[in-house]
Amino acid sequence: MCHDIAMHRIAVVALPGVFPYELGVPARFFRAALHDAEPLYSVTTCSLDGAPVQTNADFSVAPTADRSALETADTIIVPPWSAAEFSGDPIGLADFADRRIVSFCTGAFTVAASGLLDGLEATTHWCAAEEFARRFPQVRLRTDELFVDSGRILTAAGASAAVDATMHLIASDHGSAVAAAVSRATLAAPHRGGGQRQFVDRPAVIAPAGAGSASDIQSWLMARIDEPLSLAEVADSFGMSVRTLTRRFRAETGRTVGDWFADARVDRARELLETTDLPVDAVAAGSGFATAAALRKHFRERIGLAPQQYRSRFTRAA
Repeated sequence: MCHDIAMHRIAVVALPGVFPYELGVPARFFRAALHDAEPLYSVTTCSLDGAPVQTNADFSVAPTADRSALETADTIIVPPWSAAEFSGDPIGLADFADRRIVSFCTGAFTVAASGLLDGLEATTHWCAAEEFARRFPQVRLRTDELFVDSGRILTAAGASAAVDATMHLIASDHGSAVAAAVSRATLAAPHRGGGQRQFVDRPAVIAPAGAGSASDIQSWLMARIDEPLSLAEVADSFGMSVRTLTRRFRAETGRTVGDWFADARVDRARELLETTDLPVDAVAAGSGFATAAALRKHFRERIGLAPQQYRSRFTRAA
């Protein structure tokens, strides 16, 4: 990363169907970074041929530069665009391997297609993570991170994670004081705790129904989600040994009963935290955890936040 006060040149590439939110983040935030009232970054938006580009919204953008802007850039930013997941690298990023490359959201597909991410850690929007992992097994995907800084390449998750990544870059380039000033000017948090897990909607997956199937077991457990059940009690209720129950459940779902039920309990706790003002002890009891400490442990492991932190961000209670 850069640590001097020289003007740092950033080029943002607008490809067809570019997402306008992420396209605008670099100009808004990097241009707010100042030293003695002087800008620390220049931001140029370009298309490959310099022509206007249709966004994925109901308007076009008219960049003032073409691909040649990349030749003098210190940092190249690739926002998400409509065909990113299956269109390779139309930019030719391999030609700029000596520059800092940044992707937002599914722009990571474009960077990965260039080969520059091979052997490195990266992230993308959680919705696209499975496809990314399938397409680029040589990249070490970090699905929970809001952004991953691998040195010369930084990848960010979706939408607002572009802001997190940008704030991180400003702090890395010019220190926390400059980043804090940008935070105050833009009303953006300098750092957000937790990863993508806090935003993922994870409905409990129910296996196909059948007598004594995993689906039956899951339905039975969901009806008793606030009860402190042991594996032996579950097995007895279905006339099975614990060993048979465990083997059958894993064969149908790929998971253990305990792991699946812990996820279901955490999802129930999320619902209670979002929609009620129950204290954490009551939320724990209502979602089947023996103590608030047990809830906090499982919640942090799966969501990356403490229950109260989650409530403050996502509450829907009146």
